[in-house]
Amino acid sequence: MVELGEHAKTHCAVRMNNVVSGTDQTGVSESVQWKGGGGYRFFRLASSLLQKDVWGNWVISKDYNAEMLAEAMCKHFNYTYAPSDEAYWMHGHASESAFIYVTTASLTFDQLRAISDEVGDDRSLLICCMAYETQGDALDNLTLKKIPRVVLDRCEWDKDDYSLRIDTLPMAEEVEALEAAPEPETKDKKVTEPDLFGEGE
Repeated sequence: MVELGEHAKTHCAVRMNNVVSGTDQTGVSESVQWKGGGGYRFFRLASSLLQKDVWGNWVISKDYNAEMLAEAMCKHFNYTYAPSDEAYWMHGHASESAFIYVTTASLTFDQLRAISDEVGDDRSLLICCMAYETQGDALDNLTLKKIPRVVLDRCEWDKDDYSLRIDTLPMAEEVEALEAAPEPETKDKKVTEPDLFGEGE
């Protein structure tokens, strides 16, 4: 379900809780003699990462603190958010040697060169910042992105339809376990994926 009003909590979630517990015996629950079971997860839409300032420029919303911003940018670039005690510039990783650093600072070339030296030749670092000196693009182990620009480029704006990709939402642990299991034999029988509503299993 997709609900954007307060009634998502005051009505929809209450009804879902009653369906799961089996205390709701109206509508479809009554007609199929539902006795309870199953479950659901409640996701809240975060506030917009960007907002326009008084001059019409895109800036990072004040709703985001440093940790929230780092986590949001990790999601944008498919990095795992995992701040490290080893180095301040390790906010997340895509592999054992690929890292991401998120900062609202404007980085000088000297700062970028110092970070590059720490990263070393065997690792790479994606830096998301508010601004940087363009000479930093010459540092081979760093990839530099300006936060407002890259967010604007990767997001859909001015949409008023239900275009949310629900098939990419995080799956429950048991579904992840099934997906990690070996592929079934398909030589002599047709294997169908269960659809969103559990039919066609």
